[in-house]
Amino acid sequence: MMAVGLAAEAPPHWNALPAQPALVPLGVPDGPQVAIWQGAANPNKPYIAQLFAPGDKPVPLLDDSPPDHFHHHALMFAIGVDGTDFWAEKDLKNAGRQEVAESILTTTGDCVTQRLRWLATDGTRLLDETRVVRVRATGKGAEAVHWLDWESTISPAAGRESVKLFGSHYFGLGMRFLPAWANKVTFLWADSAGQKVVSGDEKVTPGAWGAARCEIDGRPVTVLMIDHPANSRAAKWFTMGTPFCYLSAALGLDTQPATLAKGERWTLRYGLAVVSGPADAARLTKLADEWKTATPFPTKDNPTPAKP
Repeated sequence: MMAVGLAAEAPPHWNALPAQPALVPLGVPDGPQVAIWQGAANPNKPYIAQLFAPGDKPVPLLDDSPPDHFHHHALMFAIGVDGTDFWAEKDLKNAGRQEVAESILTTTGDCVTQRLRWLATDGTRLLDETRVVRVRATGKGAEAVHWLDWESTISPAAGRESVKLFGSHYFGLGMRFLPAWANKVTFLWADSAGQKVVSGDEKVTPGAWGAARCEIDGRPVTVLMIDHPANSRAAKWFTMGTPFCYLSAALGLDTQPATLAKGERWTLRYGLAVVSGPADAARLTKLADEWKTATPFPTKDNPTPAKP
């Protein structure tokens, strides 16, 4: 493995940080490119800048910092911590920053590990995160699948006795799709029982998985997000199809904020499967079961449930 960056201690404000090169392709050795990793905070957080559907000509799926919501960064993870909003950015006075302390990329280019410091606007260190992202590709033709495995382990920063986690109904691991998905997307869920309409076509749906399906360049593309059953907080799938398309593994922090005490942690593991071709609920359930059986994560420890 090779280190690709080590940041210094954070200065008080995010805009005082030096620029860092960051865009790195993630893919399978001698195989397809699956994603692009934005490894440095841009401007307030690192994230996955692009995700590609499989095929002879890979199709990009995600939108990074669109004009209507410039804080939407393709595939990103953010929540609120101790009164600081890490989802929004320059439009809020209390916006937080995820500073990169260390990044390690495998020599094969298919897995990245990061240590992140979550900083308040004044530079106060609130939360520490270890993030692991890995990509894979399986199958061929209509059976081809691009996989992205995401693991975030968060805990109170050194010196803090506890942190309170909060957020809107869409806070969590979320993705903003390109404009071609707007008003055309179909959402699917493992189970629509318990689904709640928030506003307009915004819905929050508990369950094992959520998916977005659309026809892009004349072919069907489906993006499946899978919740790991051992996660510290079960996902509630936030979906929105108009005026733009968004899918998020939300954490229900709007109705159930949580507290992490010193020495406690949350572990959140998700799988993404991108399919070019037919993908009904039966196939998506099968893919979700295959992902959970594969246990793709390097760490095996049990997460610590947070206190409500």
